[in-house]
Amino acid sequence: MTFITHFKKILADQIIILLILSLFCFLFEFLFAWLFFESDFKKIMASFILRMPPGLTAFLGVQGGITSFFIQMLAFGYTHPVILICLAFFPISIPARYISGEVELSTFDLLLTKPVNRLVVPLAIFTFLGLALTLLASAMVLGTLAGNLYFDLNVKMIDYAKASITGIFFFLSMGAVSIAIASFQSEKAKAAGKAISLMVLLYFFDTLVKLSTTLTHLSGYSYFQLYQPGKLVMKQADMSSSILISLTLTLVFLGTGLFRFCRRDL
Repeated sequence: MTFITHFKKILADQIIILLILSLFCFLFEFLFAWLFFESDFKKIMASFILRMPPGLTAFLGVQGGITSFFIQMLAFGYTHPVILICLAFFPISIPARYISGEVELSTFDLLLTKPVNRLVVPLAIFTFLGLALTLLASAMVLGTLAGNLYFDLNVKMIDYAKASITGIFFFLSMGAVSIAIASFQSEKAKAAGKAISLMVLLYFFDTLVKLSTTLTHLSGYSYFQLYQPGKLVMKQADMSSSILISLTLTLVFLGTGLFRFCRRDL
């Protein structure tokens, strides 16, 4: 089993799901553009935003006046819970399926009978995650671009492209964490469950920090602060530092996963 063989296997298994999620991300962002710039809902939200408590606007990633509100709400489409679930689907499920799941089913026999470097498996998984996240992020940007052109929104697409790129690195770090977790597990359900539980806990912590007026000093320690499209489009967050921290986390957890997988019993 070579790197290319294993990568093609994963791609063939997941291509339909990947295409469906990419189409969904495209349509979601296009509809988000329509919702906040063209529909009657815009007028309702314009009056409602003025009455929102500060904690709620902070949770939505919205600051400033009405004009900037709609620009930030367009960016909120990149962190909407539905989109977060779509983007996190592959980073969490793929390592559990193709590491812990393969161990559980004892399907790594070929790897044990031939002189194949074990690194092939987790590296092929990580490469697929990079491809999948790039496609999903590109679909989101294209959806925003389609809305921008069709509805003549005049938003700066470069800002949303930067937010999308930051998201790729952020969710790749999530994939690296999941690879590390899966490398220690022998059951797919347990690997996926632990990865999901960890991410839910981190998201809950991030939500708590955003909604609380007394915990704002902890925002720098929140994992999900690495992906803030709303602040990025308003030039209130540093793209380079977010990517650098995400890369550091990726290297640490991917290295841990590679080391563990090469030494574990299959």
